[in-house]
Amino acid sequence: MAYKNTNKNKEKYPWMGQRFRNGKKERKVFLTRRDALLWENQEKEVLEIIKGPVVQPTPLMSLQTWVNEYLEYSKCKFVKKTLDEKVLSFKFFFKFAQLNNFDSVEKLTPLVAVGSLQKISIIRSGGAANKYKKNLSAAWDWGSKFLEMSKQNPFSDVDKFASERNERRVPSLDDFWKVYHTALTEKDKVMLYCYLQTGARMDELFRLKWNDVDFFGKRIRLSSRKNKAGEWKSQWLNVRDDLITGLLKLKKRSLTDIVFPSWTGLQYITRIKWLDDLCKRAGVEKFGFHGIRHLFASILAAQNIPMVEIQFMLRHSSLATTERYIHRLKKENREVLEALPGLPVSEKSTSKVHQDLKSVAA
Repeated sequence: MAYKNTNKNKEKYPWMGQRFRNGKKERKVFLTRRDALLWENQEKEVLEIIKGPVVQPTPLMSLQTWVNEYLEYSKCKFVKKTLDEKVLSFKFFFKFAQLNNFDSVEKLTPLVAVGSLQKISIIRSGGAANKYKKNLSAAWDWGSKFLEMSKQNPFSDVDKFASERNERRVPSLDDFWKVYHTALTEKDKVMLYCYLQTGARMDELFRLKWNDVDFFGKRIRLSSRKNKAGEWKSQWLNVRDDLITGLLKLKKRSLTDIVFPSWTGLQYITRIKWLDDLCKRAGVEKFGFHGIRHLFASILAAQNIPMVEIQFMLRHSSLATTERYIHRLKKENREVLEALPGLPVSEKSTSKVHQDLKSVAA
């Protein structure tokens, strides 16, 4: 729309015309308002003939908007640990992606994705790159669904990176009891025993409160958000009398509503170092809280408890997940070894084997 010229040449050319061409703004000065309007309308008519009506281009989604919107959603959907992991994924990816926060999401191509993740795999590890790829791919799919971003996910075509996967250590029952007896306080012993009796996840017992313990019904209630919907789900589990007795002793001395509080009276965030130190003092190979959960599942499987019952105790939504959890006890592996053929006695006698083992040990 033509308007009064306010520049230095306003006395010579009092009117300014304005129009958009190829998405860019153009201005031109005129002697009369009529000339300015004719110039504006003339360009509009040409555009209508060539390209149709002039349409203001829709601004593209920026990377910053995508990240902020997804993290806002994640705050409501996931627990803090998962949210922190997603934030870390964005942080490391954009550190190597050479993209500006306000660049369009269209600049995040498969080539950019694989380049940044490859650098992460070198500097950190292949496992870290694979974990970040999973989080970033989920974020892109969410943006495609809710922010009208491209359906072509730039992370989907990136192959997994080679990584060293450390097998989770599942302790023997004997190792567990050694660690249990090494614990210094009654609270710590009851806590470890509760993990063994319930197969609880680490944080499930950290947030356990006294209103989650039914002393008369001899059961406890565990809560988790480990499901696709991200909803809090609770389940009551029957427990042994001796565990209830131990919890009752703690209840009488408790000053908080948390069953297993830290020394500050607040909820634990993690106790991995504490458990590592217990293993070291007990003289056993290190294992974690999740290792106790696997031990719990292995014991039930060794007793031929039906898989659906183990699924209920582990609070899995899928039976396939439970089946992956079941580990054979070490003594059961001996049955497999007995079925395999050995060397003929003429080639290597049993006494020779023992001698070789002694020499290796020496």
